[in-house]
Amino acid sequence: MPNEILIKTGTAIILADVTDHSPSANNNLGSRTVQIDLTGLASGAARQSAKFDFGAVRADLWYAYACLEFLAAEVPAAGESLPFYIAPSPALGAAVANPGGVTGSDSAYTGTAGSTLAESLLQLDHLGTFKVLDDVGVQISPIGVYSPLMRYGSLIVFNNTANGDLDSDAVQMSVLLSPTPLEVQ
Repeated sequence: MPNEILIKTGTAIILADVTDHSPSANNNLGSRTVQIDLTGLASGAARQSAKFDFGAVRADLWYAYACLEFLAAEVPAAGESLPFYIAPSPALGAAVANPGGVTGSDSAYTGTAGSTLAESLLQLDHLGTFKVLDDVGVQISPIGVYSPLMRYGSLIVFNNTANGDLDSDAVQMSVLLSPTPLEVQ
């Protein structure tokens, strides 16, 4: 008897600044659930989210999308990027069992005390890359697909642009992790 694979929906994870997130309808990726404040994320800097839970029973694949707003005075060049990473963890506690010096709390990310930011990012799972347009203002882009190896994680965003600081408020900015569980019958 042949198998049929059904794609079912699950509960999306929205990462945004819970005190500032209030996007227009065109830029709304969903309700905010996990804290990350991307306000003013400068070129060459990185930010980490609070730790979140993919779920005890979780989808095999998670699609990532982001809505970012660039500062009007900072025009990024087309093709520049913001790599996104996940710091997987087997533990719920913020500062417990995190790779690469991740704290599990919404804060600047600089890596481990003895390594550079670039070296510390190597210990994280690469989620995907936000490709930037030569434009100021709001940009929405798919990031990539992720298969969580562990139940918990933190999101890390690295602004790898030469001249593309993010906006001075986080009203429009959020990241969507959307599960796509597969069901085999």
